Amino acid sequence: MTEHKPEPGTPEFEAWLLARAQKWSDELFTTEIPEELADVGSGLIAGPRSWADVMPEKTIAEDIAIDKAHKRNTPE
Repeated sequence: MTEHKPEPGTPEFEAWLLARAQKWSDELFTTEIPEELADVGSGLIAGPRSWADVMPEKTIAEDIAIDKAHKRNTPE
């Protein structure tokens, strides 16, 4: 598999895309559930790769933007 992305619509692009999807699928379905989440049961777990990515320090700017959008869209 090449790291270079072929031109969309070509057979090379289709093969490249299929190989990327297969790699991602293999990772998704073979990843072990972390010990602290083992009691959740079976199924897929979706979320950030690191808990640090959802800490308030990293989400403050996004939270402010969401609040501003909500205030603009809420009638008074």
